[in-house]
Amino acid sequence: MMPVLVYVGICLIIGVIGESRRGGFVLYFLLAALLTPPVALLAMIMTSPRRRKPAA
Repeated sequence: MMPVLVYVGICLIIGVIGESRRGGFVLYFLLAALLTPPVALLAMIMTSPRRRKPAA
């Protein structure tokens, strides 16, 4: 049971980190959960961060 909780925890952390990237939390959480966390991290590295809109 403990390894499953650790795996889900790592997937959640990757999702939270992915919030600032294109695709957001859900995409990176699902990538980490369905594939593996290292694959999701590689995808996160290959994508660019979201662009912030300049203040008016």
